[in-house]
Amino acid sequence: MPIDPTITELLSRQKVLPLFNDGDPATCLGVLEALHAGGIRVVEFTNRAAGAVDVFREFAARAAERLPDMVLGAGTIMDDVQAAAFHAAGAGFIVAPHIDPDTGRWCAEHGIPWCPGAGTVSEMVQATRLGAAIVKVFPADALGGPAFIKAVRGPCPWLRLMPSGGVTLDEANLRAWFAAGVHCVGMGSHLVDAESLKAGRFTDLTERTRGLMTILAGIA
Repeated sequence: MPIDPTITELLSRQKVLPLFNDGDPATCLGVLEALHAGGIRVVEFTNRAAGAVDVFREFAARAAERLPDMVLGAGTIMDDVQAAAFHAAGAGFIVAPHIDPDTGRWCAEHGIPWCPGAGTVSEMVQATRLGAAIVKVFPADALGGPAFIKAVRGPCPWLRLMPSGGVTLDEANLRAWFAAGVHCVGMGSHLVDAESLKAGRFTDLTERTRGLMTILAGIA
């Protein structure tokens, strides 16, 4: 089954993939609504706690009714079993911190965009050959930041790369990543911070998101 190219196109336009995790479905829905109000349409929920798929299933179903244009993905997916479970729960794409060929094959068979993590040129090329829609460069800051991305894309300009780790709300930081040639960037706690979630300050999240989208709109 051919892979739906929509996710690569959406992220090319959106330029950022927000990622977050919380154990309360109501809080997760609040995050989605806040991000949506700020201009986001593609979001990753990370699988980092027991019962995460159940939480995802509950808020994803509610989001489908209230935010029908929002595309939800599942991250920190370690194998094809987890990929299948989250897809059944409503995930439209799969993100992983590593390359698992079985997950890649399962995603390809089901037409689900797969974004595996890689840390070397060999891994990035391998991931692309295995069908990755976008390659997550992780941990991007520890690997060398924008300079590393630029060096990789010298001999491999066809790679669609999404750095995660070290991406901030600072305009200079964002411009450096895109100048290096990234397809989009992944952003976690710099955007969706735990303190705001705990306090229920979703309006703060919306304002941060709007500021981020304004900066990204000015980056070619």
